[in-house]
Amino acid sequence: MALLGYGALSVVAILDKFILTKTVSKPIVYVFYTCIMLLPVWFLIPFGVVLPETLLIWSVIAFSGLTFSLFLWAMYIGFQKSEVSHVGPLLGAVTPLFVLGLSSVFLHEVLSSRQIIAVLILVVSCFLISFEQSKLNHGWHKGMLWGILAGLLASFYYTGSKYVYDVQGFFSGFILIFGFVGIFGIFLFLFPDIRNLFKKDKEIKKEVSTSKQFMIVGANKILSVIGMVLVQYAISLGAVSVVNALVGFQYGFLVILVALFSKFKPKFFREDYTKLEIIQEVTAVILIGVGLSLLI
Repeated sequence: MALLGYGALSVVAILDKFILTKTVSKPIVYVFYTCIMLLPVWFLIPFGVVLPETLLIWSVIAFSGLTFSLFLWAMYIGFQKSEVSHVGPLLGAVTPLFVLGLSSVFLHEVLSSRQIIAVLILVVSCFLISFEQSKLNHGWHKGMLWGILAGLLASFYYTGSKYVYDVQGFFSGFILIFGFVGIFGIFLFLFPDIRNLFKKDKEIKKEVSTSKQFMIVGANKILSVIGMVLVQYAISLGAVSVVNALVGFQYGFLVILVALFSKFKPKFFREDYTKLEIIQEVTAVILIGVGLSLLI
């Protein structure tokens, strides 16, 4: 289930990069679109959602929703400043490390030696993929720092959501957390700068038609919801550190998709590879396969 979710999210990452490059030029505006589209989940509360009884649980829910929103913002900036096939895997490398530490402290999760080895292999694999040698960047750069920040924020979100699922159940926890993500979208709209951007329409690029923009953003959000639901449900059932480590599959699959699009659909999406990058990324994908075999 987690693998299916991460597979969907790998396609979402490519679409995010496309949207940020050719449709929405400002990451904060794209964050607003993403968050505000989740606001209607509050209408699902009458259909079996159990409301928390303590302020602590409400606080964790709100914190999880806030950190998810900030995670999106940092990730989108990283995607915009670099190639998605490099910042994405970096995000996938640092997040499990942060989650491993947070889950052991706050959730008291204990992994077997085999699971720890698998997590470390997946993390090393993602670090290997993330090292960039492109025409724009060589090695580490500012886009990578945004990837690390996004990984830290994602770890807070994953750990908090696991706690909420354990207390409230998956359905109630999921609805409430992403309901707060929608509320954060409203909060963004209260900023004058965001309102001015919409009035002036400066955030919309004209490289693709309006109908095509709608189709791409719509498909992206549908896939995003499917991927999030599958991954979050897997987290509610198992150890958050193990499920999160499976993100290595997402970025291994992402590398393959980027290569295929660059080869066969370069007008839609293209990234150039050096020979060194091809070697390091093939090696990383093989290591990801080894890591996954130890976890599954």
